[in-house]
Amino acid sequence: MISTRIETKEPFRIVGFKTVLSEGTSIHNAQYSKPKTTFFISTLENGLIASLRPLSESPLGFAAIALEEDKVMYYAGVQSSQPKPDGADEVHFPGGEYLVLSGHGGLSRLAFDRLEDHAFGTVLNDDYAYAYNDHPIAEILLNGNPSDAEVEVWVPVNKRTTN
Repeated sequence: MISTRIETKEPFRIVGFKTVLSEGTSIHNAQYSKPKTTFFISTLENGLIASLRPLSESPLGFAAIALEEDKVMYYAGVQSSQPKPDGADEVHFPGGEYLVLSGHGGLSRLAFDRLEDHAFGTVLNDDYAYAYNDHPIAEILLNGNPSDAEVEVWVPVNKRTTN
């Protein structure tokens, strides 16, 4: 089951490592699933994520999808306000309203994909009171168990104006 709500978040930052998913401006695409998984697993296996753990200011696992210079980037990292280490990158999330989608069960990648598909395929339609505002999207592993995951996706939104 997927739950949704609007929450106000304070600004935060993810320090991590990134890869290009695609050229263009489509922040959500089902074809991103496999490269996200491959990249995240590689950052675990090569010790990059472990190298960031001392900087982490949250016990949660973080990833992000962001548009940068007409490219869709995917980050794997930690939430931190500490200086980023050499070779790492950062993505900033503005304070404001976020559509928060929550779900659980199954592999984390599949759970994230299910939530993102629901956000962009069902919730964020023309009749919804909020619209995606092109800022980065956060994927959060809540329970630390990617095999039986509890996850959230935070999609930054603005309230629609009515004329």
